[in-house]
Amino acid sequence: MVLISETSDEGSNGGDPSKKLEELHKNPKEEDDEENQNEKPQEDEEVEDLAPNPRQIPEVFIGSTVALVGRCHYPVLYALIGFPLVSLPCWYILNRNIPRNNSLRLIRITSLPPMNPGCAVVTIGYNMYVIGGWIGLNQPVSTVFVIDCRYHTCGYLPNMHRARYRAAAGVVEGKIYVIGGCKKRHDDWIEVFDVEKRSWSTVPDPSDYKSSLPEGGFVTSVVMQNRIYIMDAMRDLVYEPRQGTWQSSELETKLKHFWRKPCCVIEDLLYSFDPRCVLRHPILVYDPTKMVWTPLKGVDRLPYLKYFECKMENLGGKLMVLGTSYIPYNDTWCIEITLERREGDEMWGKVDSVVPVLSSVNAPYIDLCRSVRF
Repeated sequence: MVLISETSDEGSNGGDPSKKLEELHKNPKEEDDEENQNEKPQEDEEVEDLAPNPRQIPEVFIGSTVALVGRCHYPVLYALIGFPLVSLPCWYILNRNIPRNNSLRLIRITSLPPMNPGCAVVTIGYNMYVIGGWIGLNQPVSTVFVIDCRYHTCGYLPNMHRARYRAAAGVVEGKIYVIGGCKKRHDDWIEVFDVEKRSWSTVPDPSDYKSSLPEGGFVTSVVMQNRIYIMDAMRDLVYEPRQGTWQSSELETKLKHFWRKPCCVIEDLLYSFDPRCVLRHPILVYDPTKMVWTPLKGVDRLPYLKYFECKMENLGGKLMVLGTSYIPYNDTWCIEITLERREGDEMWGKVDSVVPVLSSVNAPYIDLCRSVRF
């Protein structure tokens, strides 16, 4: 089992961020300098060394300003989070509050509309592409729209040929491939979106591979070595878009042994949770070249979270984990882990921070999280 470390829930920074405006400090009035008030500066006097009098700047302005600068130069983490009493999940951004001990917090992006459950999301540059989902039981949609993360605006793209729910999706060589999420037909089970031309085309697939779920969806998918790895309920599949070929990883590799839905890819290595610690570590690493699992060493003590329901993501080479706690059940936590490859290709991790980033009266669930590069 995962070892439990004592972690305080003090400093939880959820809630409505607009309320932080109430914490603004008033700027002190400038002191009048009576001696210099009536003096006129000399025309030939150099002003290069003259500096303005320092003023107290409200913390909220510092935090928001630095956050905007950071978003232009660093990857940013987005999370799609839902609540039991709310029908559709909404987008949150992981913000680093620099004036307050560099702490992390999730902030709701109110300018973006709620998302359809079961949608697939991929990122290219500063854009997130939201694909399919459903608007009700057995009502999948073919709609696609793009979110511009620079301004947090979204617009519709051309619809797919078929409606899809819980489809596998990945970006390979700048094109978006969408697989499944619907009943299989040879002519349109796979679609590809050309970002430059903004158009969809179908990819004929005469193979007998398909989803084992009734609605045709998959559990999750990732991209490694320009191939799309797909987790099915019964087996794992690997699709090579450039050749249009398939293989089942269940027979040829050990991928199926430890691959869980909480996972992400960093530098073509797959990271996944093993809460039972079969290899004596809670996080495991899969090398698709060697086709073996090895433990992420150095990460042994983690908080008691719902790891089967958490989400993992690559944030600029760091492993980020978002998960909800058992006690109190309504807190969302973030684990920030720095990775290092050592001699013998051993992967080591160092936990930089374990902090609560969102609190709510309802128990939140994390649908997915994605990082965006600017």
